[in-house]
Amino acid sequence: METAALNHGRTTYFENLDTTRFIGFFHVFLAHCFFTTSPKIAASPEFHLATVSIKAGFLGLDYFFVLSSFLLTWLALEEKRKIGDFNPFLFLVRRGIRLWPLYFLILLAVYGFYHFFGSSMGLKPLPPASIFLLFISNFYIILHGQDFLFLLVFFWSIAVEEQFYLIWAVVLKFLQKHLVRVSFLMILASLAFRFIYRNESHTLSFHTLSVVGNFGMGALAATMAFRSSAFRGLFINISRTTSTLVYLLLLLLLVYYFRWFNDGFMLVFEKLIFSCFFVYLIMEQSFAKKPLIAFGQFKTLSYLGQLSLGLYCYHGVVLTLLLPLMKSNGLAERPLQVFLINPMLIFLLTLLLAVGSYEVFEKRIHGLRRYFYPSKNNLQSTRK
Repeated sequence: METAALNHGRTTYFENLDTTRFIGFFHVFLAHCFFTTSPKIAASPEFHLATVSIKAGFLGLDYFFVLSSFLLTWLALEEKRKIGDFNPFLFLVRRGIRLWPLYFLILLAVYGFYHFFGSSMGLKPLPPASIFLLFISNFYIILHGQDFLFLLVFFWSIAVEEQFYLIWAVVLKFLQKHLVRVSFLMILASLAFRFIYRNESHTLSFHTLSVVGNFGMGALAATMAFRSSAFRGLFINISRTTSTLVYLLLLLLLVYYFRWFNDGFMLVFEKLIFSCFFVYLIMEQSFAKKPLIAFGQFKTLSYLGQLSLGLYCYHGVVLTLLLPLMKSNGLAERPLQVFLINPMLIFLLTLLLAVGSYEVFEKRIHGLRRYFYPSKNNLQSTRK
């Protein structure tokens, strides 16, 4: 296996990709951490520049979708090659062990608190718990909006992931020989859906079919990379100059995101365009002998990448609790507060919660996944 993809005798671990998880989360974080009660600051070019990432924050989630599909498809193909079969039940159990503990812990805390204190505190009604238990909160948002507890809105992306896992388990079991065709169909279906609903922003943002092309791109990259040494070879000796140009172009697209991806043709192809860049990033980091920046060398960031689920969920918790307090106490009226102090405080509190949750609670449960891998050749993985 090439330098950035390590085989531990069990499954392949792509050591450079954990850091990219943190980068994806941080993009989402930047979309939420700037707020002010000052009309003067709100009207300033600096605040506008800081908040242009609000819509672009979805790109962090798009990256997670591409990366998740890539890794899970690769591991399924590896399981098939080593074991001779793919077990969809064990696949779903491992996914549940990875995501459900934190997800259901937060749900239990929120609905438990609301049950005992919601009425006395005059809190807004919560959505039916069933939409979270059935992982359909994204469809609820499309139909009813997102005017409910902010931290629960974040769960729409987990709902989309779970919907994908359920379908993908069946595809990996019965259509593994046709993964390339299925991946292309997912991409085309997403483009068609986005064209039809191009004028309905909520549907474009939250509907599973709108983002299914991201999963298709990740699956397509994994399938081609796994089955074709020639495809991997395109990235093994990729030049730093090429990578520099690709990443500069990506940066340019981000800078002019609002100008170029507001409507029309570009809005329809937005996710496909960025998914191509995300695939390049994944392939370069996974297979290039000399990537432009080998993210695996940043051990702290790699660790934070392992906390990406907790960081994502807990930053919603922190924002939900802190925003009203900061606004009501005049802590979002000065530039220093708005652009530095508040974002740093929100991030530090989020980090403390995520680290504590991961080390004390999540990591212990994640270890149970070792009991749900096919036994032949001891095929196990403690990652993704």
